[in-house]
Amino acid sequence: MNARWQVTGTTRGVTRFPVYDAAVLGFEDYWYPVMREDQLGSKPESLVLFGKRIMFYRDRGQVYALQDRCPHRGIRISIGKQEFPGTFTCRYHGWTFDLKTGNLEAALTDGPDSPMRGQMQVRSYPVRVLAGLIWIYNGIGEAPDPSVDIPSELLHADTVTGIRVSERPGDWRYGAENGFDEAHGKYLHRDSIFVTFRHPPAWVHSEIKHEPEGWITRSGTGHAFQSEYPGLGTWPKMKPWKTTKVLSRASIRLPCTLRIHFGEWVHFEWYVPTTPGNHRYIQVAMKQTTGLDALLFKFRYWTYLRWFFHGEFNDQDARVVEMMNTPPEELFRPDTSIIGWRKLCEQARGKPMMPEERAGEYAAEAKAV
Repeated sequence: MNARWQVTGTTRGVTRFPVYDAAVLGFEDYWYPVMREDQLGSKPESLVLFGKRIMFYRDRGQVYALQDRCPHRGIRISIGKQEFPGTFTCRYHGWTFDLKTGNLEAALTDGPDSPMRGQMQVRSYPVRVLAGLIWIYNGIGEAPDPSVDIPSELLHADTVTGIRVSERPGDWRYGAENGFDEAHGKYLHRDSIFVTFRHPPAWVHSEIKHEPEGWITRSGTGHAFQSEYPGLGTWPKMKPWKTTKVLSRASIRLPCTLRIHFGEWVHFEWYVPTTPGNHRYIQVAMKQTTGLDALLFKFRYWTYLRWFFHGEFNDQDARVVEMMNTPPEELFRPDTSIIGWRKLCEQARGKPMMPEERAGEYAAEAKAV
């Protein structure tokens, strides 16, 4: 990819990683979480994902996902209603689609012998409900088992979770890079309530290690909790009530999954692309436990972790992700983590997604290089 290529729809330029640069709307052929299972009630839920509007609907306990655009006049199918089991009907003229296949089963206002029947189709997406989340497969053809993309820790029967879902401005790639970024946690989050009793290191040097299930992990090679900076003095001030015990370990994998091990429990994040420059932010705190300890973890989540970690702490990230505007950029030594993530993106199994109006131009540009 040469320097002439500029991604439209964001302010991003180019790096030396062309697949990463092109993935404005993520990657095809992966399973993505989109909402909590309990967020989908008896009415349709319409979301913008990967630059497309998609309707989610629960029929007789089964969750389905259809392209939320009637091919007749472009109306959202989700504003309609269910006239027959296993189908959903567009409010405008009664076009009725099979929830499983997306096939047009009837055009009600054209009569039962409508020649349109069987001639039209909207895209249907494979959907699964696992680990308290609704997952969608963003790919063409037969979907693989979701376990290929869902962290194995979440698939244990004795897993208890706390989940927060929000919409955030900022490129999904900025979100992923921020999550795996080595240095920002040592400064940006230093005044967070969540680390009131912890001393973040002043600096950490690390290398990237590959681990099972497609994870890459930051592995420290050196660190200090306090250092003397030439011509400036000592930083930071050490406070006696704060522990210097390092409690977290960060990993990331495709398509956009961050994992932070906190010893007894684990935190996950996904940055699901919605429109260019925006993403859906999924957070899951989980612990593999049962009985009283499971209830205590739930209590801990709802009284503390949800507000001070999933909320205040990670909302600090949201502010900088929204502001970020690179490249151009000048990376420094701790950005080994960012380079490691971008290299991983070059190995994505599905092609990068971008706004449809630029897909043809990108293909021509790539062919010319």
